[in-house]
Amino acid sequence: MAVASASSRVRRLLLLVAVLAAAAAAAGKRYRVGGPDGWVVPPPDDKELYYVRWASSMTFYIGDSIEFEYKNDSVIMVTKAGYYHCNETAGIDAGDVPVPGDGVRVFNLYNPGKTYFASADLDHCNKGQRLMINVLTAEPPAPAPSSVPPLSPSPAPSGDDATGGGSAAFAPGLAVAVMAMAALVV
Repeated sequence: MAVASASSRVRRLLLLVAVLAAAAAAAGKRYRVGGPDGWVVPPPDDKELYYVRWASSMTFYIGDSIEFEYKNDSVIMVTKAGYYHCNETAGIDAGDVPVPGDGVRVFNLYNPGKTYFASADLDHCNKGQRLMINVLTAEPPAPAPSSVPPLSPSPAPSGDDATGGGSAAFAPGLAVAVMAMAALVV
């Protein structure tokens, strides 16, 4: 009986973790690459700045996604060299060999740092159909409403705090989260 109960708790905990992960992923924003025009070959006189200009007006975070909509084309995630040299026809994901056509492709942004995309049609890539974005780790918190006084700083940690500070302010929130999860599991 105790084994079945423990197994049931583990399943509930795993379900809770999956729901929280899905909620976190769903919380991100989705960006349509290229705006209303979608994923197109840029005009010849604007090929170097077309997608740079589009991306510069946005900030991308882990949990966001980008959507490419195209006609008779394709899109792949490429390496930095593939972006700069337009020399990749298969994406960096294993088995990613696109077939040109009409479609929509969504990439979820899971890793921080520079991320590169290009048309798998090397001629299109050389004509400027490529995108580089910088993915940040976390969206900054929303500013506190002006009617609420700001929180006072946490007291300085005592000399025997091995963490070097910061954990004192985090601990109460963590304790509440752990208690809530434990209540759901039991």
